[in-house]
Amino acid sequence: MQLPFPRLSARSGFTLIELLVVIAIIAVLIALLLPAVQAAREAARRAQCVNNLKQIALCCFNYESAFGSFPIGNTYNNVTANGFGAACTQNQLYSGMAFMIGFLEQSAGYNAYNFSWPGDMYPQGASAGPNVTAGTMKIATYICPSDTPGLACNPAAYTIAYAQSSYGQSRGIWENLLFNWFSLSGKCTQYASQCCWGGGNGMFMPESVVRIADATDGTSNTTFFGEMSRFRQEPPNLWMFSNYAAGWGDTPWPSYRVTGGAFNVPAPNSPPDTTGNVKNACLAGAAYPPDWLVNATIPGGPCNIWGQFGFRSNHPGGVNFAFADGSVKFIKNSINLATYRALGTRNFGEIVSSDAY
Repeated sequence: MQLPFPRLSARSGFTLIELLVVIAIIAVLIALLLPAVQAAREAARRAQCVNNLKQIALCCFNYESAFGSFPIGNTYNNVTANGFGAACTQNQLYSGMAFMIGFLEQSAGYNAYNFSWPGDMYPQGASAGPNVTAGTMKIATYICPSDTPGLACNPAAYTIAYAQSSYGQSRGIWENLLFNWFSLSGKCTQYASQCCWGGGNGMFMPESVVRIADATDGTSNTTFFGEMSRFRQEPPNLWMFSNYAAGWGDTPWPSYRVTGGAFNVPAPNSPPDTTGNVKNACLAGAAYPPDWLVNATIPGGPCNIWGQFGFRSNHPGGVNFAFADGSVKFIKNSINLATYRALGTRNFGEIVSSDAY
């Protein structure tokens, strides 16, 4: 008797069409999930940025408790003759963000600074001075995780020793990092004992200090520190840093840029001036710190959009600010400019309600 030969069943599998459908479904799911993942990452970065600003504000309050005032906004020149030259000839440029790092658990870095030396070693490189180690020390609290990396300092090529920072002081609405009170006739119209540098209506000024009592507009309505991140898709360069505060020739753009602090005149997240036209129009006729406000009152005028002199971030929709009461708030790009400028001044008597921003 012949036994029947067992028949092998055909093995089932995916057809090419089925495989393509599965791949397409997976791709759609990934596309749906990716924005949520990116949003979660940005939320984490923003939370870290908020924490950084809280730590900076707390550090500043500890400084105030120790010395009776907030740090000097920035030194500018040697106000008396010293071993480096006659009075008002050497650029000091140290900002309050360098002076207060000892209260940010960076005592070793603060002790390594020798503030009696010029901050700008021009025409020599920064390596000719003693502050290379302290000046180039990167402080994690000063870096927003959404910021892009700038070029590290080359002490032999650059005349100052800098380290990247994403934050700056709130300087109000008078421009006092590029302009001083030196007249065209060669005399100081104000602040002669400070090499013509002084004055301002923000929480930080050149050659001067501010106390809590000076914020008569209310500490909860006065900006303290804000974000000054690199511009989105900015090419590799040395910007930004905060341990030296001044106005500088910009590179790669034919404009100026300020460091160490910014002003509440340009709207938040204003674009960079990449042609020099905005700079020229904004500063036309300006000679003293308040003068640029004349061109800022023009609706849509040039000073309102000069990003290099304003606060900015890489967070979508606005900029994080620490206020003078220690709180941190997110200011939207769409804030009314008059309200925004009122928040930047400490003693102009403006009344700003919390629902206005």
